This record gives sequence, C-alpha cells and structure tokens, in this order.
Amino acid sequence: MKTLIYTLFNLFLMLNLAAQETGDLTISLEGIYETKGELFIGIYQKDNFLRQPTVGKTVAVNADENVVTFKNLPHGEYAVSVYQDLNGNEQFDMDEYGAPAEPWVMSGNVSPNAMPLFEDAKISVNESSQEITLTF
Repeated sequence: MKTLIYTLFNLFLMLNLAAQETGDLTISLEGIYETKGELFIGIYQKDNFLRQPTVGKTVAVNADENVVTFKNLPHGEYAVSVYQDLNGNEQFDMDEYGAPAEPWVMSGNVSPNAMPLFEDAKISVNESSQEITLTF
C-alpha cells in the first residue's frame, strides 16, 4: 500500500512540473537606422546572462517592421539582448576601447555607459501573451 501511495504521489508531482505555465513574448524593435544585416536576439536567465542565451533567434533586418515572437517561454524572469550585425561576422563587435561598435539594445533599464547587469535588464514573463518594445 505504501508503494502505491508513493507511486501516485510521484506521478502527481511529475504532472504538476510538466504543466508549468508558459507564455509568448513578442518583441518589437524600433529605431533601427540602417536596414541591413541581421538582428541577433537572445533571451537570458540570470545564470547564463550574456553568455549563452536560453533561447535565441536571428532575423534579417526589415525596412518596415521588426517583430519577433518567442513562443512557450516558461514563466519567470528573463533579460532580452539584441544587437544588429552590420558586417555579417555573426559577432557583437567592440571598438579598441571595449565600447560597442554595432547597434544594441537591452530590456529593462540598462545604462548604455556601463556593463549591463541582469537585475537592471530583467523582465517578468508571467502572462500567456506579452509584448515589449525595445528602441535602439
């Protein structure tokens, strides 16, 4: 009997974990001055911030509208980072002083003159559908 109760409890626990709520995050990108290159969009969690994105997409710059949707993100806190690769080398280029040499934008309230921190960039994904606008 104990084994049956233990098995049912574990099954219930696994079903609850599998039913974690998710949401779609739509990101509108504005203020793109040059309609060339690609946009590299990364969504990060605190433990991988600015290293390897949890999820990411690369899209060509569009002259009319630049909107990207990430589907089924588990609810939680994330930071969004976007850079425009103008020269096609698939890297975020820096100048000789370590300053960004290509356009970039980040979610939250990040100072453009300091190294970004997750706490300043974080947003909460906690609805079935959310939209944010980032301006370069």
